[in-house]
Amino acid sequence: MDRRYKMVQYMVWAQLVLLAIVAAFVCLTGEDVVWRWDLPFWFLSAGLLLGLLAWPISRGTEKPMVLKWWLRIDFLFSLAVALPVWFLTGLVFSSRRLCATYGDYVLYRQGGFMAKPCLHLGKKEGLLIRDLKHSVDKFGFDTDIECFRVDTMKGCWYGLGGRPSPTVWVCPLDSIRYQRHAYEVMNLIDSLWQVQPLLTDKSYGTFVFPDDFSTLRYTCEFVDYTDSTTFFIDYSSGDSVTVEYFDTVHKRLSFPRDSVGMHGPREIREFVNSKIRNGQGVKAGR
Repeated sequence: MDRRYKMVQYMVWAQLVLLAIVAAFVCLTGEDVVWRWDLPFWFLSAGLLLGLLAWPISRGTEKPMVLKWWLRIDFLFSLAVALPVWFLTGLVFSSRRLCATYGDYVLYRQGGFMAKPCLHLGKKEGLLIRDLKHSVDKFGFDTDIECFRVDTMKGCWYGLGGRPSPTVWVCPLDSIRYQRHAYEVMNLIDSLWQVQPLLTDKSYGTFVFPDDFSTLRYTCEFVDYTDSTTFFIDYSSGDSVTVEYFDTVHKRLSFPRDSVGMHGPREIREFVNSKIRNGQGVKAGR
């Protein structure tokens, strides 16, 4: 029997097995579970690659009519599926990539060219990674993670990334422990801020305050502070700071930059509570 014909037979059976494995992967997982090493994607890619290669390799060999048409249809089907799987799904709309590990905890990056980049916290469970439903949605997508830690005693997870997009975050893992250790968590926030100052070009940061769970997000030269109200603080103008928020009506205030002081997490929250809520700024024009 032609050696190429036997090879094609093996490729067809291997492809069917791989696709069956992918179907089992899909059935066994839900939205909050992903496979380690992105196994379904690689198994599916291997099956599609076999479908793309089997027909060209079989050309010129004697084979049953059923197999001949099977290979042609399989080639066209694999070609039609491979393009969105490898390009649209893998590169444009959504992709997952492991960033760092700490013990059984995993930090992985999800996003793409047309998808919202997001850092997810997961936990290893054999071949699976269970999404713990904790994420950071403002960060530099191309940032290399330099530090990633999970502190189960204090109920927090945190980390920082370096160039080209400085990134830092401190977020709760267990709200009760996070609040109970508020003093230590605030010291952690201050120390990471000193290591990685923000409000610079392509810099990102997310801090959740442990006493009231208000959230401070840095995006380049802009800051969002959210408790019961969301304040949008613009540092980009240079000599002044503009604040927009909604308090029964839309308000827009301007402050001299010198009057704001430092722009660390503690200082910005104090700035919001002491000056913005009291309306000490002047109304800013559009």
